[in-house]
Amino acid sequence: MLRNGALVCGYRIQAVLGTGGMGAVYLAADPGLPRQVALKVLSAELSRDPDFRARFVREADTAAALAHPQIVSVYNRGQTEDGQLWIAMQFVDGTDAEAALRAGTMTPHRAVHIITEVAKALDFAHANHVIHRDIKPGNFLLSGAVGADERVLLGDFGIARALDDVGLTATGAVLATVGYAAPEVLSNGRIDGRVDIYSLGCTLFRLLSGHTPFEATNGAAAVMMAHMFTPPPRVTDAVPSLPHGLDHVIAVAMAKDPAARFQSAGALANAAASALRDPNRYAPLPPVPSSDVHSYPHTSQPPWQQRPPEPPRRRRRRGLIGAALAGVVLLVATVTVLAWPEPAGSRPEAGSGSGSPGASAPPQGPAATNVAPAQLRSILLTAAQLPVGADGGPLVLEQDSASLSDDSATIDNKQCVGAWAPAQQSVYGPSGYTGVAVQTLRGMNEQGWQDSVTQAVIAFPGNKAGILLADLHGQWDLCGGKSVTVTAPGVAPQTWDFGQPLTTAGVLSLTATLRGGGSCQRGMLVRGNVLVDIRQCRAAGGTDVMSLADATANKVPRQ
Repeated sequence: MLRNGALVCGYRIQAVLGTGGMGAVYLAADPGLPRQVALKVLSAELSRDPDFRARFVREADTAAALAHPQIVSVYNRGQTEDGQLWIAMQFVDGTDAEAALRAGTMTPHRAVHIITEVAKALDFAHANHVIHRDIKPGNFLLSGAVGADERVLLGDFGIARALDDVGLTATGAVLATVGYAAPEVLSNGRIDGRVDIYSLGCTLFRLLSGHTPFEATNGAAAVMMAHMFTPPPRVTDAVPSLPHGLDHVIAVAMAKDPAARFQSAGALANAAASALRDPNRYAPLPPVPSSDVHSYPHTSQPPWQQRPPEPPRRRRRRGLIGAALAGVVLLVATVTVLAWPEPAGSRPEAGSGSGSPGASAPPQGPAATNVAPAQLRSILLTAAQLPVGADGGPLVLEQDSASLSDDSATIDNKQCVGAWAPAQQSVYGPSGYTGVAVQTLRGMNEQGWQDSVTQAVIAFPGNKAGILLADLHGQWDLCGGKSVTVTAPGVAPQTWDFGQPLTTAGVLSLTATLRGGGSCQRGMLVRGNVLVDIRQCRAAGGTDVMSLADATANKVPRQ
């Protein structure tokens, strides 16, 4: 973390605007002009990784090429003497649409105004052969007085792609935020600017209702399935006072078939403004038959909703639904998502006296979002709630701390220390966390790699826990398939092979296998403002870190 007054290639740091697993954004003074800039600095570890370097540079180059009043400007980019990459961007003194929504200042007219301004940016980007791919309220920056003159700028082109690149289907992780992702993104299909239009429709729904179109009641996989096979919801079901025309607008924007959507972001914005101006113009949109969502809606259509006839591949699509269902399950293993906190009662509580997490009465109420540091230790599992040791007895408490750990000296690949061990200083130190509780428990007469559990819970302000989890997924992706050599105190050097990170029912997991026998499994998830970070190691294998993460998350206080 850079201190106020520090210099980065001439830019003088004035304040911290935000931090995360990938780096930090600072308010800085421009060295050549009388203005302030937002200086995004990639972390030292990620600056050494070629994949992250390429993505970071692409963000700067893509945004710099798009000079538009509704797009955050990029002024310069470079790297420090020690190789850290940075981007100097336009500083927007204000808030973002997600924060405005949470603050209770969003109205239907303000929502449509924001969508209209973002649509201008998107149509300009699409005309210049760039798709954004991560349209969501948090990327809409707002400044000035609320009203017709409120300024709206589209930012964060970190995963934008040139349209020339989309002839290839995606082979890596899906980087879009799942709550706003178009079906063709989730199915690794061919994509174009219409994925942004779908996401803009999802965003309009959220700004109007306070909810994403498909809530994460059963985890990220269920949300992905809903985007692919569930009809777009009617926003008037959530807010009955809204005009029915907005149901039509969102239905067209979120059509499963890209050809059935608005063919420009501006057309979507104009339709939304029209529906708001004339609330009695359109009849209520009837429910869609569950047997066919591909052509939804197929009622009497207003002029902006006209679309081409159904393509001949419709019948074949029905035949592929079974394969697509299986594909979604596989896709969960490679999708980078913001954390989807599980609803109350969706997972079992830790059992008492059984020696392992077991079923009990589900917790009541949503997880608290204001868990204080003093409450964290009570969230950790007790020895009685953990699996028994290899000798049949309970695990013994070895370390109990309210501070982060630093295992970087024990591993040869420093980039993967965050994938190897929980609660690492290099991962959480610059993240803005508010408190941590860490314990290590070990089997009697066993070494840590043979039989142990390290459990950590970290508290964050606001929604930073989910943002950090998404960043960590990207870091784990870089370590997936790689090998590391670990030299722990009193133990000969060991070589561990990482598998690929998986996201299952909201739990991000990663397994490391010891050459010659042994397995350690990491598991992370977010509940409220708390990130649960656990590793379980067993020489005989058979780890089940997801159950441990679930049981810990269910101990997070409820609101």
